[in-house]
Amino acid sequence: MRLLLVEHDARLRSLCRQAARATWPDATVTGHPPDTNGPLPPEFLAQGFDAVVLGESWPGGEGLGWLQDLASRPGFAPVVFLVEDIDGEVARLARIHGAFGVLSRADVGTQRFTDVLREASRIRQSALADWRVSEAGRAARLFGAVRIPGYRCVRRIPGGTVAQLFVAESEKLGSLVAVKVTPSMHDELGNDAAFERFLQEYDIGRQLHHPNIVLSHELGIADDHAYLVMEYFPDGDLRRRMQAGFTVEEALVIAIQISRALQALHKAGTLHRDLKPGNVLMRGPHRVALSDFGLAKRVEQDLEITDPGVIFGTPHYMSPEQSHGESIDVRSDIYSLGILLYEMLTGERPFTDHNPMAILYKHRNAPVPRLPESQRLLQPLLERLLAKRPEDRIADAHEADRALYEVLLQVKGLAA
Repeated sequence: MRLLLVEHDARLRSLCRQAARATWPDATVTGHPPDTNGPLPPEFLAQGFDAVVLGESWPGGEGLGWLQDLASRPGFAPVVFLVEDIDGEVARLARIHGAFGVLSRADVGTQRFTDVLREASRIRQSALADWRVSEAGRAARLFGAVRIPGYRCVRRIPGGTVAQLFVAESEKLGSLVAVKVTPSMHDELGNDAAFERFLQEYDIGRQLHHPNIVLSHELGIADDHAYLVMEYFPDGDLRRRMQAGFTVEEALVIAIQISRALQALHKAGTLHRDLKPGNVLMRGPHRVALSDFGLAKRVEQDLEITDPGVIFGTPHYMSPEQSHGESIDVRSDIYSLGILLYEMLTGERPFTDHNPMAILYKHRNAPVPRLPESQRLLQPLLERLLAKRPEDRIADAHEADRALYEVLLQVKGLAA
């Protein structure tokens, strides 16, 4: 038994859990307080759940509107609607709007509550079994030309040259996820470079468990393609967030979070090497998670995933030493952090040109641009982050975190 509880009352959610586990000891019960978690994504069909228990109302919201939306989604899980008055108008409307069952809050924990859930589960599992073998069900599991069981493809996310990225719904997780798919590419020794990159990215996401690093869920092979299942970020990446602009304080808060993700990454002995706005994902407008570790490098790693001497990364965000194919350390990621901070503050990249090689030249030779007069307090910090020589740069992510936080306190002091 798997239940999704859309109910703001923590006590009632607890009662639902107890009631479900009394009958099904291994039941999985997921809470979704609607007043804090917000609406369920429009693509979400609750395929990983036997039933959804939906409350009548909460501060700032009405369950009937949610019921109309959820019940109208083809293939959505049965919705059990909880009301205060089983004989009232809301209960009558809930039946009209498509509730599988309408119960009073007092029914939670009774045999009636259990019976309704059991019947909802029976109908749900039968419907899913029919759907999986249907033409629509088979088509829904196609990610490009690759069929991945256990996931329903919602849509492809534009972009990407080697890997394709999709939004999907996971039956196992009961949530939307991002799925990255790429063809297997074997070298002359039979090694699969695509799988090795995905394996590295998967390991980093699984092992670090850091609030500012994307979470990896599953790694696999299907139809001679490697796929990686990751946390999904409906708010997009830092590039999209930049379109709305940042206050100085907001930019510093984001930069601090990135520095803390780098601390965890560097402590684990790994360099990111491709820090850019597209690899910083948004958990809402003010929280971020670092992603895309396919080009990351283990500091003590003997075997490179990339060919020796190859310059890779994104020219606008590469340190001078990285852009010239020289040896790099954690200070190269610190330089990229400085580029991101400058872009958040000004809306522009510090070094631009139509010719990528000219951009690389500017990273090594052009002076650090001056911030606007209103942001002059941050210029010394920016100079230290973007120093041309690694030895003149902020030494590591811990020091960068401290320096950013000190400037943030000064900015807040001036604002106060």
